Amino acid sequence: MRTTPQLTESAVDSAEVAWLVSKRAAAIRSRDAEYLASRYAPDAVTFGVAPPLSPFAGEARRVAWIRAWFRRFPDPIDHRVLDLTVSVAGDFAFCRSLDALVVGPPSRRRAVRFETVVGLRRVDGVWLVECERVGPATEAAGATSARARRRWLWRSCRRPR
Repeated sequence: MRTTPQLTESAVDSAEVAWLVSKRAAAIRSRDAEYLASRYAPDAVTFGVAPPLSPFAGEARRVAWIRAWFRRFPDPIDHRVLDLTVSVAGDFAFCRSLDALVVGPPSRRRAVRFETVVGLRRVDGVWLVECERVGPATEAAGATSARARRRWLWRSCRRPR
């Protein structure tokens, strides 16, 4: 008699969190600000390289901020998760990924790689982002200092004038 291997609850949770990360990338590609905002806990704290370097203040402002960020890129946005590590313990999960964002018209596409670190908590069966940090990848252009990495990422994300 052949038996079917049973997945552990932790493996199922890890797969669910990994799926959530890929769904967030798809939402960025489709410019779905409402979906992205709905995945954050009400008191989530987020920090990124691009201003503002402060927590969002409420759901409406978060949707507006995400829409404003999308407007910075009139051409298609391609966002890919290149490397993802997920750790789950009960109702808490921690993810670290190396991501790639490609923007701009086809003749002048610009690519930037960055690191995303996300802490999630499961509330009533739904994984919500509690904290998020988006910053330069540690190997960014061979930069050694945090200041140099920030400058490199800021220059690589700005739209050409």
